Amino acid sequence: MGCFEIGALWLMVNIISIDADTSAGGIQAECLGNRVQFTLPSSLNEGSPLEVYAVNNAQTFFLTPHLAAQCGYTQKLDPWGNTIVSASLKSCFAEKQGDKEFKVAIQVKLYEFPMLSAKVLEASKSCSHTVVSREILCETNSMEVSVRIAIPEFKEAPVKGGVDDVDMIVFKSVVLFRDRWMMAIVESTAACPTNGASVVGQMISWRVPLHLTPLMSSEVEILEVHMGIDGRRLTSEEMRSLNYDMIFTESHVVVVIPIGAPGGYYKSHAVENQYHISYKIEPMLELLWMEGQDKTTYKVLFPITTPLTPFPPQITDNTQPKQKVFDALLGYFLPDVVLLNITFGSELLTVSEVIIKGIGLQEQSFPNGTKAFALQIPFSHPYVQEKTLRPDRRTYFLPLVFGFVILPEQASFSHSTVLEASLSDIVRPTAGGRCNEDIFNIHVKYGSTPRSQLQIKLGQVELSDEVLQEYEHHSNETHFIIIVPFLAPLVALESVQLTGVLGRIDVELYDTLNNLQVKDFSLACPFFVKMSECFSNGTISVVVPKLESVPRLLPGELSLRDPACKPYYNEDHFAFFRFDVTACGTTRTFVGDTMKYENEVTWKKDEPFPQTSDFHPESEYRIYVSCVYSANSTQSMIFHAVSHFKEPEADVGKGELTVSLRLSQDMVYRLFYHDGDYPVLKFLKQPLYFEVGMDHSRDSRVAVGLENCWATLTKDRESQPKWDLIVDGCPNPKGPEQTIIHPVSEDDRVDIPDHFKRFEVKALTLREDDGSSESEDPTVARRVFVHCDVVICHAENTADGRCYKPCAATPNQIGSSSNRVRRSSSFSEEALQHVSIGPILLI
Repeated sequence: MGCFEIGALWLMVNIISIDADTSAGGIQAECLGNRVQFTLPSSLNEGSPLEVYAVNNAQTFFLTPHLAAQCGYTQKLDPWGNTIVSASLKSCFAEKQGDKEFKVAIQVKLYEFPMLSAKVLEASKSCSHTVVSREILCETNSMEVSVRIAIPEFKEAPVKGGVDDVDMIVFKSVVLFRDRWMMAIVESTAACPTNGASVVGQMISWRVPLHLTPLMSSEVEILEVHMGIDGRRLTSEEMRSLNYDMIFTESHVVVVIPIGAPGGYYKSHAVENQYHISYKIEPMLELLWMEGQDKTTYKVLFPITTPLTPFPPQITDNTQPKQKVFDALLGYFLPDVVLLNITFGSELLTVSEVIIKGIGLQEQSFPNGTKAFALQIPFSHPYVQEKTLRPDRRTYFLPLVFGFVILPEQASFSHSTVLEASLSDIVRPTAGGRCNEDIFNIHVKYGSTPRSQLQIKLGQVELSDEVLQEYEHHSNETHFIIIVPFLAPLVALESVQLTGVLGRIDVELYDTLNNLQVKDFSLACPFFVKMSECFSNGTISVVVPKLESVPRLLPGELSLRDPACKPYYNEDHFAFFRFDVTACGTTRTFVGDTMKYENEVTWKKDEPFPQTSDFHPESEYRIYVSCVYSANSTQSMIFHAVSHFKEPEADVGKGELTVSLRLSQDMVYRLFYHDGDYPVLKFLKQPLYFEVGMDHSRDSRVAVGLENCWATLTKDRESQPKWDLIVDGCPNPKGPEQTIIHPVSEDDRVDIPDHFKRFEVKALTLREDDGSSESEDPTVARRVFVHCDVVICHAENTADGRCYKPCAATPNQIGSSSNRVRRSSSFSEEALQHVSIGPILLI
């Protein structure tokens, strides 16, 4: 065998002319093709110094870096502190028996503290390997070429060259063999790449030429190509599971490895006192080719290190000021980082001194292999500085400098931070909320701030007593709750879609005494509401809200396709359209046995936009409306979504006969809203038509009478405020709601008129009896429920006026000449039932 030095590398020209494995002390040995690898676990030396020796025929040879490279040995540490020793099966000290059996043995001396006494461990490994005509091995510190002819050695200097844009170091040797009757000259060449790796994004690419011109002619046949990691060959299934890939081009084989993939590891670095990391991996590529009758194996082990990436530590402050303890977590670091000391202010303490002083310090490990350091120190500790920045608040500071070292290089770096926490004697106000059906439920906790000095703003409106009269609200010494319908002016509408309306309400709390904004809160929710209706008389109505994204929009400027068709009614934040299917540019198409009518609401601004530097064109405002009419039904297609919430149910009545309260879609009581239609959106000045009916009875001897009907802001029939519509069987004479009782006649839907009662509310103004709560802002949306007390009595029981009560003739009452309504409060045989309906949204 000949060994030739090549600068930092060595070339070995091997001339090729079973023992049992042995190990001691837990050294692991593994055959890896034409190499053998020994692993000394870190638990055996625990950081103690060690020496590695090669063993041959009971002789030992200390493997200095120079001798190791010269004779085909490598030595390194993995991230877990294990010592890895690799050797070629054709190394200087390997023992060969026959053509296929090779034995490699090593000895390790461990020097134990404090006496540095040597502990000797030995291990050997026998491996079977079939040698082909030529074998080339590129190791991290050497190059090896093997031929099957015994020849003397002859030195030649190495040269550097390039093959298909990949730099390579090439060594050629010429050996002369002379026998008694003959002379032969043999040339041997080894070529190993010195670059070819690149990093793009999170992927590593390593290119190796397929046609190694220094080693092969053009007439070669590549038989096999394999990839591996750390000298271990991987199967195709293993490569896929590890997300490795091997791509073949016309001139190269490209190995693709994701950064962070298993098989490699991250390494810490210190650069100018800053923490950096890199990713290291050692891929292997094996080629087997045929040239003439000879086979050549070519194996390259190529360590790759990615460029250094800054990885600054992050401080996570988990301090709860009320507990008066700083609680911080500093991370994240790789396992090779060790915390040496912490500087508190101007005093440096080692880790052990920190613990002795009663300061909490723990190292925490995480499943991804990183770690962090948790620190706990009370505000009362002398190292903590205290400052008073305002009368009601104390602020605590803790300057810290963490000192680290990276093993095994002993490279050091530090990280500085300041922990800060403020402790106040007052409890600050908080705001929160949730959405329920068609409302925002906003709640405010005062904390220790008096309600008198806490200003609450919803949207852009301060909640004064006058504004609060328009909304349901509750308050006590600690809390405030307000219910805001989603179409109220306080709500910003973000979008209108087929699935509903997306609304947002902004809450701001302001401490007027300290001139301090103490809390901001926003709540955005989708609301499922039917905002258009298709009526059987060919009329379409639609409510179009103003969106926050189009602030310049004035609802009165909206129009249908026919620009002359303006809103039927509009306010600052909505427009109400009501039009006939044959007008305003409405188009009609036939689909089967149905007719589809379509129109759209648009905004066409006539005047030019101002040319200012801060002007941005606004979004197009366009909403499509369509209705489908068939022989048996009318269906609204826009803004229709089935409510996800359970609608209010009528209270269960007494007795076997039950009644229900329904809202009619028109004045002829033909079409009614169903449970899935609520909440129902109605125009503030649009009359409401109600019907109370007996559901299943066919008994003409019983009749339905209205005792009392009223409206509330919640589904709780006992809630306040409330507005009386019918009192003691008659329209409320003192109310401005203009309630009218309508007669019921027999038709194709009504068989027994006495089973039904109908009434109309002309204008539900929701004014309290004293008129103090009447809204001065007509755009305020109301969310109301209507309740009725219903009596079921005998139709023939008219004696003494007990079942029928005459009402004074008023313009609000339309009925038969008798002007009688039934009542039941004085009878034991009649059953009083309670029915409710809602919510109804009035805008």
